Amino acid sequence: MTFPFLFMITGFKLEKAKEQMEKLDLDCVIATSHDNVYYTSSSEIMTITMLKRLAAVFIPLDGEPVFGIHANERVTAEKTTWIKDLRVYEGGEWEPLKPFDFVASTLKEMGFKEPKIGVETLDIPGVCYDYLRKLLPEALFTDCQPIFDNLRAVKSPEELCHMSRINMATAKAITVAFEMAKPGDTEKDIAKNMIELTLSYGADTVAFMTMGAGPNIWETHHIPGEYRIKKGDLIHVDFGCVFDGYLSDISRMAVVTKADDLQLEAYKFAVDGERATMDVLRPGVRVLDVHNNVKEFYESHGHSYNRAFIGHGLGIGC
Repeated sequence: MTFPFLFMITGFKLEKAKEQMEKLDLDCVIATSHDNVYYTSSSEIMTITMLKRLAAVFIPLDGEPVFGIHANERVTAEKTTWIKDLRVYEGGEWEPLKPFDFVASTLKEMGFKEPKIGVETLDIPGVCYDYLRKLLPEALFTDCQPIFDNLRAVKSPEELCHMSRINMATAKAITVAFEMAKPGDTEKDIAKNMIELTLSYGADTVAFMTMGAGPNIWETHHIPGEYRIKKGDLIHVDFGCVFDGYLSDISRMAVVTKADDLQLEAYKFAVDGERATMDVLRPGVRVLDVHNNVKEFYESHGHSYNRAFIGHGLGIGC
């Protein structure tokens, strides 16, 4: 891991966050989700997702940010974050409301009287959100997700370089593992090779691994099992790892030994569709127009297109 450089990679700019806050007349924004805590603090606090343990970055319109963390995460935060004001709380593992006593007290310590606070309403459980509002009846709470969406939508040059590198590493691991595979290998054998290769290429941990071969390709997210591949089988993998807080996400298909004519035809259609999509991806083009272009491509080749989306975001989260 290259912790000292994470703040550079994420591209978080405090002044831009405050510009967004000023437009919404917010006194403070609190990041609590794993992705936005990482984005704003540069600290990878794994227990946010593993144990649902609270970590919070308080960003005031006036003044410097505060990073609130559980005592067990102090060392990690001290080693990785750029935020100087670290505040620690204890307990809360079996008392889900207790960390929000800490949130309320921190806001009071920061000097807020009748603040307008932006919180991640999709991240904070409803019972905890209600409890926080009772603790601070004078405060007005609103959703701050649009701020983080706007900030994270445009990637910094460092982010783009990092994302390119980690996805190329993942794609290489998939290709090499496919080349290593032979009839008789299990799905789990192939998946294991992909994981080990990606870790050797610099990944910190596995984010997800789904792979299906033969009859299992019809299951979109099949967990690799004991099915043994045989000649003519299709293999589908959707696989990603975490590299310095960012996710790679690569989907690939392969044929065991040699593809037949139908498989080659399907492959050509898929590649042509992908290239047609890439051709219209330009600055200023609406997502709606990109989606409609894909739909028209399918229909012009005699296929229906009923999907609700053509892709998803990539970076700290998917």
